[in-house]
Amino acid sequence: MLEVNRGTGIASGNQLPATLAYGGDTLNTSVYLARYGVAVDYATALGDDPLSDWMIEQWQMEGVGCGLVARMPGEVPGLYMIEVDEHGERTFHYWRDSAPARRLLDAPGADALLKAMLRSDYLYLSGITLGIYAPTARQRLYSFLEAYRSKGGRVIFDGNYRPRLWESEGIARTTYEQMYRLTDIALPTIEDEQQVFGDADAASIIARLQGYGVGEVVLKMGGDGCLVADADSRVLVPAEPVDVVDTTAAGDSFNAGYLAARIAGDAPVQAAAEGHKMAAQVIQHRGAIIPPAKLPGWRPPV
Repeated sequence: MLEVNRGTGIASGNQLPATLAYGGDTLNTSVYLARYGVAVDYATALGDDPLSDWMIEQWQMEGVGCGLVARMPGEVPGLYMIEVDEHGERTFHYWRDSAPARRLLDAPGADALLKAMLRSDYLYLSGITLGIYAPTARQRLYSFLEAYRSKGGRVIFDGNYRPRLWESEGIARTTYEQMYRLTDIALPTIEDEQQVFGDADAASIIARLQGYGVGEVVLKMGGDGCLVADADSRVLVPAEPVDVVDTTAAGDSFNAGYLAARIAGDAPVQAAAEGHKMAAQVIQHRGAIIPPAKLPGWRPPV
């Protein structure tokens, strides 16, 4: 979606000029993965307007493949606005009820899209992905994921929860449970899981996800770090303490760091440390996707 960021200090009246960018949880992770050099394609739907053209151009410049982006005639992207307080905590306002991405799996060409995605080694989606789709589209997605996993693909799921996307917590709970049963790597956040499932603590969340059959769980706990769990162990990996400017995309950028390290062959605990390193850089700047030059070690392409 398009992103409008109203800046910091709203509560005290010290408002910075608004900026226009783009973002979205799975897109944020895709961009940061591309900055690690991971080959990534993004599947979504946009309009045929100039701002949609601009977003695709920007993603391609980042190294994100856009061959799976559907274009819907006469439509425009969704929009969200971020307000950030003096402590770096953010509030979101959305205008996405008619966003083309909501109809990606119902649109002409959906069969070709799913067939193309079968060639990927990994498929990454989130609770927001599920929340924007109609129930029939979600069922189509589940059937695809079963076929995808049967062919050796690995499914990665971040249970990012936005209550306003769901008719009820009960529907969200049932949907998440079905999704977790199709998940190989889970990257949930403790607050989201407790809100949807009412878990008492982190241990309860991990036990529930492992009960669904998830083999690799990384439970994000904000400033308290994350718990990395598999069948044999649970390890707390501390977060990197920094001065927070904007927590937008903290989890998305953590996911990118973690997944990039895992794809490169690192063990889960080492990958979690890389995830914290990436998130620590992102939350020191405004917006979901920070300028690449602000990442340590980044060099512009030759």
